[in-house]
Amino acid sequence: MQVNGGCCLSSVGERKEKVEAALVRLRSLKCQISELRAQCEALKKRGSEKQEGLKCSECGKMIEHGLEVTLKDSFGNVKGCYHRDCFAEIWRSQNWTFDYSSPGFLRMDGTDP
Repeated sequence: MQVNGGCCLSSVGERKEKVEAALVRLRSLKCQISELRAQCEALKKRGSEKQEGLKCSECGKMIEHGLEVTLKDSFGNVKGCYHRDCFAEIWRSQNWTFDYSSPGFLRMDGTDP
């Protein structure tokens, strides 16, 4: 059985060219991804600097950036924002009891089951 060596060499050469072209495209895409990441980080930074102050749902005063406690529902929608101190007071004021007869298995102390 005789194999034509010229045919295999051209096929290998074509494959090598295709692989090299794919590597060039891959490097180009990696550079583009790096540029996009840098742009995203810059936008995040500018967005956080320009962000309007949040108002505390408990006391109504403005909250400094980074010092807020944000409550969200199970879908990720914001339900309220609080100062850390205001939220801590609310949390401490709640006395919960584990109770199988209550929805969610929790009830506040002092309430009838």
